[in-house]
Amino acid sequence: MSSLDLIPKPFFIWTFNENMGNWANDASNWNQRWKLNDGVICLENTLVEPQIGLNELPWFPTKSKKEDKVSKSSKKPLWSAPIPETTGMRCITLDYSIQVDSEEMENYSLAVLQQQDG
Repeated sequence: MSSLDLIPKPFFIWTFNENMGNWANDASNWNQRWKLNDGVICLENTLVEPQIGLNELPWFPTKSKKEDKVSKSSKKPLWSAPIPETTGMRCITLDYSIQVDSEEMENYSLAVLQQQDG
């Protein structure tokens, strides 16, 4: 028996070709969000919507804001659907690729974490 025979068969494979499959953005990510684009999940900047009528208030001076820079150490969680305790976390395999428009590739990484309530 070879070591390849011992590799477990996947219970299910999710490709993100159809939709996000109940994976969700973290609510604290107000300036960036994960978005599905042609079967690929991409992290993109989100523009903050200006409040309507704010410039029309003479007693409330407004200044143009510079675009917020994202910290290089920022974390952008993408949450899976809740996994029932009866199912448990057994084995999850992720195939991924990180592509950036930058020469700073060493600053990017992916971490898979398990969160437990209680």
